[in-house]
Amino acid sequence: MTPLETDNWQLKTDQGFTLIEVIVALVVLGLILAGLAQAQHFGMSAWTLETKLADNTAELERVDRVIRDLIETAAPPVTNGDKPFEGQEHRLVFVTELPDEPEDQPVRRAQVSLGVDDKHRLVLRWQPDANATPLVPLPAPKQIVLAEGLERIDLAYRQAASDGGKWSKIWSDSPLPALVQLHFVLPAGHHKWPDMAVATMIDPNGSF
Repeated sequence: MTPLETDNWQLKTDQGFTLIEVIVALVVLGLILAGLAQAQHFGMSAWTLETKLADNTAELERVDRVIRDLIETAAPPVTNGDKPFEGQEHRLVFVTELPDEPEDQPVRRAQVSLGVDDKHRLVLRWQPDANATPLVPLPAPKQIVLAEGLERIDLAYRQAASDGGKWSKIWSDSPLPALVQLHFVLPAGHHKWPDMAVATMIDPNGSF
């Protein structure tokens, strides 16, 4: 290398990167950072969606279990005029057995109601059945919120096959319906809940 070439090489080295090289480097760095940010956002979104789906599934399972246990043990009428089961289009009232109460306690048999209140909550209310505790003053009704964010529930009731097997939106007959169908209506854009169909015992022997 000649002295002149050596001087030119040292001059370029002392000058460092050119403006174009710096701009190119910044553009490449920006693309890399944008890609990392997008990947992180996608990962967080996927995790959030997965968490919501898991929570939603757990909530559905809990609601399904509670409602199914109560309707399956709905009490049949004892006398001809007894109507322990009254179903409306969006609300249900019936006598059943509370699964968490000891069997030797009279409060195990209770009248429960299920419906969506004005705060869009699926509410279950209950108090001991008056016929089960005739000599004891009834305590105040209790309630729990099974789920939130519902518009309403649509209910339908099916007769036993021996009675024709017809569906109705209102149930006030003395026998229990053979099936109770529950359709949960949520606001637009929310994850749809599956319908429930729960069988009841029409008589103590379990015939339908």
